[in-house]
Amino acid sequence: MTVRADADPLPRTAAGLIRRGEAEAGAWRFRLDEDGWRDLVEALRHDPLPFVTLWADGRDVHALFLDGGERPLVASVEPYGGRYLGLSPVRPAAAPFERCMQDLWGFSAMDARDSRPWLDQGLWSATWPLSDRPGPVAWPPEPPDFRPVPADHMILGSGPADGGHHAPGHLRLALDGGGAVGQAEWRLGYAHRGVAARLSGLDAAGAVRLAGRVVAGASVAHQSALCRAIENATGQAADIATTRSRVLLAEIERAATHLLDLSRVARPAGAGALAAECERVREAILERCGRVGGHRLLMDCVGPGGAGDPAMDDAAASMAVGVADLLESARDRLVRCRAWPGLEMRIAGVGVLEQLVARTLGVGGVVGRASGREEDLRRLVPGYRREWLDSGVRRGGDVAARIDLRLAELGSVARLLRAAAGSAPAVARTLPGVGEGVGCAEGPRGAVWYWVRILDGRVAAAHVCDPALAQASALEHVLVGAQAEDVAMIVRSFGLSAAGADL
Repeated sequence: MTVRADADPLPRTAAGLIRRGEAEAGAWRFRLDEDGWRDLVEALRHDPLPFVTLWADGRDVHALFLDGGERPLVASVEPYGGRYLGLSPVRPAAAPFERCMQDLWGFSAMDARDSRPWLDQGLWSATWPLSDRPGPVAWPPEPPDFRPVPADHMILGSGPADGGHHAPGHLRLALDGGGAVGQAEWRLGYAHRGVAARLSGLDAAGAVRLAGRVVAGASVAHQSALCRAIENATGQAADIATTRSRVLLAEIERAATHLLDLSRVARPAGAGALAAECERVREAILERCGRVGGHRLLMDCVGPGGAGDPAMDDAAASMAVGVADLLESARDRLVRCRAWPGLEMRIAGVGVLEQLVARTLGVGGVVGRASGREEDLRRLVPGYRREWLDSGVRRGGDVAARIDLRLAELGSVARLLRAAAGSAPAVARTLPGVGEGVGCAEGPRGAVWYWVRILDGRVAAAHVCDPALAQASALEHVLVGAQAEDVAMIVRSFGLSAAGADL
């Protein structure tokens, strides 16, 4: 058999098309020209290459995929005249990222599914504030652009200025004559703090400190993901003690956040006993974290490489044993509270997220696994062993499945903490990035991703991806058909963080 000299050695898969580009960051980021990007978008119509996130750095647009479901692979393109071919027609999960890039850099996604603002409420001092040439501000600001609503539907809006105790986001519902939701739409951006811009110019320690304050309840996840990105960018691997403490702290954070989310959904479901028990156990965990680790939400407990506190490994192990004891002692009470007959009638079949929708919109974490999507990125995180990840998935996709999976994961967290505290994980291997790196962590509500470019020991550019963006998009689908009195319960069953969506 003969092979032509000009035969293409790479298959015409999406991953193969990306690797045809010019390698710019080791063997995982490749620059494509405009035609190469167009070919990639066309290939993604039929190729199942998993999409993770999309961002800009002022010059280029970057798209992160997981080749084989495990290896980070980034395609980069320079927008021509500020425009590039959008990914949202072939990867709907890219839609909110395209809207964010339009607001921050003025990069317009051609053929985008939705081009309305996400972050910019019309009150910034400039449009496209991160571009080389920010634009003038339109005054007075234009009203929000919502999707059309049928004339026979009533509009019901909530937040962020209605005095309610909920996330800073505006949820606009269109209700039919029977009180069912015919259309749901989020208006977010109120919690935007310019995290990517604020990371720029910081040294590693300062950047990690800021990351720990991005999303309450996911401090360890954000710190750990950024640390791994910095380590991959600089070629510095975390030692055994640092790797183990990150695992232990992440699982302690997972337990505390699961208990918070369970209590929040139990209240509107009428399960006051379950909510009270979750709040009691969570408070005991946070008290231990504050006393042993120095901060109730475990901020400033994770550092890049060996830069963390040498005593943190011992402190994490001490906290892990105590938290495991608390979870095991509370297990029977939590099970009894969940078994209250009235609760099952209230939550079964309510707020169903179909598996196909979860996969299409990139919903992971508890919400995705409760819809049958086997997506737990802890399998990619150094220090974890696959046999520890035994909580499984649920198929119902409803509020009941999300509650049951969180309860199951509380039990697996207790077992994992005991196993990890007595193990010696292998030293993390870095993914050489020639000054750039990506890092991930499986947070309590889903995967957290960071990309950084390091120059002269400082962050030159950064991107943060939190699971809240995908959750907000999914909720717009899930709420359709729900009764108005179930909306709060469904939203809280997702554990949506507006801060995570508005980075």
